[in-house]
Amino acid sequence: MKINILDTRKLYLEMLSLPDNERGTFFDEMFLQSFAPMFELTRMPRNPEALSCLALSGADDSAKDMINSLIAVNAWSEAQKAIEFAMKNLQKAGIKMPEEITLGIFLGDPVRLAQSEGYTGAGSMPGYIQIMIAPNAQNLPKLPACIVHEFHHNVLFFNVKWNFMNVTLSQYLAVEGMAESFASVLYGEGFIGPWVTGVKGADLERTRGIIGKNLDVAGFMEVRKYIFGDHPMLSESEALGIPYCGGYSVGYHAIQAYLRKTGKTIAEVTKAFIDGEDIVKQSGYFTNKKG
Repeated sequence: MKINILDTRKLYLEMLSLPDNERGTFFDEMFLQSFAPMFELTRMPRNPEALSCLALSGADDSAKDMINSLIAVNAWSEAQKAIEFAMKNLQKAGIKMPEEITLGIFLGDPVRLAQSEGYTGAGSMPGYIQIMIAPNAQNLPKLPACIVHEFHHNVLFFNVKWNFMNVTLSQYLAVEGMAESFASVLYGEGFIGPWVTGVKGADLERTRGIIGKNLDVAGFMEVRKYIFGDHPMLSESEALGIPYCGGYSVGYHAIQAYLRKTGKTIAEVTKAFIDGEDIVKQSGYFTNKKG
């Protein structure tokens, strides 16, 4: 598998030397063009605001500080290492890899990313991974774990061909739960994301109860209400009483229950899912309240 790590360090420094009125075109051509097939297929808006990226103008000092923070941890070379590490782990279970992956690390808007500790990622389309990060002491150590979470999505959707209009809640819980479980296996539980750690205790139990009764709900537009919960992408009228990213947390704990129950590795669990097993329903998480 060929791994392309976009040299966004160099590109940002070049962009910051340009007049404000030239930066939008530069960002589109030099940063986003590499992801053109992803934008075309997903119909995502092709602009920094939609990606939760830092403003291209008016934040130059912040941008330079962020770049220096990423340089200090060798973010781009660490991204390469993270993908290679993850690839070897999944290949042990006989899982096929995409032929090529392009990864970009983008400077994130700390306000837009405030609910997720200043970082997030997108990797559901095979061949493309985007990481948005407003680097700080809390999220920088978690960057490799975030990358392998998105890489897991990449590999999974390379192997599983879905019509997202028919996807079930049970299936999508597995997608997110496996990705974060994969990250925790490779880097440790201390590095899992706030989309999991942010829901616990009574909130987690309430969310487990709501989701457990609706595992057969189908269609992404319905499923997303349970996965994202009280999220900016959902309107108040769609709220189901699930906290922000509650489905991510429930999915993670369901997969953890399945791992304990079966004794399988996360790579083996991923292969089982690819082969058609409904691992969330088999986990026992929704029938055993101590699980």
